[in-house]
Amino acid sequence: MSFSVTKLSSGGIMTNYDCSVSCAHCRHKASPSRNGGFITSEMMDKIIIKLESVGCKSVHIEGGEPFLYPNKLLRVVKQLNNSSIYLEHIVTNCSWYQNQKDTKKLLNELKLNGLTRLLLKVGPFQNENIPLKKVQNVAKAAEQLGINVMIWDNEVYPEVSSFDPSKTHSLKQYLKKYGNSYMNKLAECYNVTFAGRSFEAFGEYLNKYSISELFKQNQGCDKDFPTENHFHVDMYGNFIFSHTNGVTINIDDIGKELSPKKYPYLTILLNGGINSLYKLATNKYNFKPKAEGYLSKCHLCYEVRKFLVVNNNIESPDLQPLDFYTE
Repeated sequence: MSFSVTKLSSGGIMTNYDCSVSCAHCRHKASPSRNGGFITSEMMDKIIIKLESVGCKSVHIEGGEPFLYPNKLLRVVKQLNNSSIYLEHIVTNCSWYQNQKDTKKLLNELKLNGLTRLLLKVGPFQNENIPLKKVQNVAKAAEQLGINVMIWDNEVYPEVSSFDPSKTHSLKQYLKKYGNSYMNKLAECYNVTFAGRSFEAFGEYLNKYSISELFKQNQGCDKDFPTENHFHVDMYGNFIFSHTNGVTINIDDIGKELSPKKYPYLTILLNGGINSLYKLATNKYNFKPKAEGYLSKCHLCYEVRKFLVVNNNIESPDLQPLDFYTE
């Protein structure tokens, strides 16, 4: 089965993987312990040229936490502003907020170079380390400058705002107030980002399935790799398919038919799905599944891929970045 990424419309650019916090549900597994550093000017130009060549019209910027590097973030916004690609918004958890004066100065510089919207992350997982007041203060500064503000996720904002906005609150406090079934609501809200660290966060609260049940559900994964919308390209030039963190192709191979030899694990998933990847891992590498089962076939796939990278030292361009698995 041949596969290529020849047309893109809208996605995201991940400028960094380090973050001020380590949220339990993070699909990218961003954290303070991830490799520091920010996307270089050269890599940003390379990504822009490649995305333009396949018709990409717009992107958002996210991390990690991009506001950890304000000057470099401004540089990236300027680079996009000088291209044909529209900046939809910048994603932030607002942990960096200190005061209105400095915040408005930075946001105004970003606005002058193309920023029109901020997406502010709000939820119980963020609130474990970030007071809601910081988010509210960033929103106020942005709105005073005429920058549009989106709250993600609005569905859980009422619960977060029911606590003291000047303080942080543990997930246990949310569950005590709203019951363990609240995790089901969170799972529905975050289903678009159910990947990476979130499998652990929700593992003890949601139903799990046996290997045989997952195999019955699996119809192959060729439809699980949509390419046109909601893709991401990270600071290393890894093209990350929508909702499939840790499964990648190199930005240089956008627009080309992918080589099965270069991308063996992606090829296995495209042609045979998790069934085939699981059989390879068990027969060749002695992978042992968890007795309690998995939340979904994507959960099993993630655990198999992590096993291949961590336990067998496999380095392949379709299983990147490595510290996504080792973090």
